[in-house]
Amino acid sequence: MPERSPEIEQVLRDTLDAMVRSDVDEIGRRTSRDACVLSIGSDASEWAEGYDEIMRLLRESTPEGELGVRVGLDDVKGFREGSVGWAAGHGYFEMEGRRVPVRLTAVLHQEDGDWKAVQSHASIGVPNEQMLDPMFQRTG
Repeated sequence: MPERSPEIEQVLRDTLDAMVRSDVDEIGRRTSRDACVLSIGSDASEWAEGYDEIMRLLRESTPEGELGVRVGLDDVKGFREGSVGWAAGHGYFEMEGRRVPVRLTAVLHQEDGDWKAVQSHASIGVPNEQMLDPMFQRTG
């Protein structure tokens, strides 16, 4: 049976702290190198499969060494069953003094005693009545 895991919750907090510090190497240490690893960001173009692609996307997002976005976590709940863990939380992205709520999920796998992300997803909610606005429709 799954059980609540403060350890998984702390992993998500620590990973977001690394994002705030623009510590791409630390994020890399917390990311699995398994071929199945996937990271989905809030931007429509942010879909990265595989460790190398995830790290490339992060490094391209930080050309001057700064992610340029502050990330905060308001709450998180984590669970585990054996060597698999998952977490979901509410938080925010903040840029240039402006803040937007964000939803975060992660799936982790225990590898050599450390929890590593195998899937992560950040999303900014769009009200249902706005989901068909032209800005959200794919072109081409």
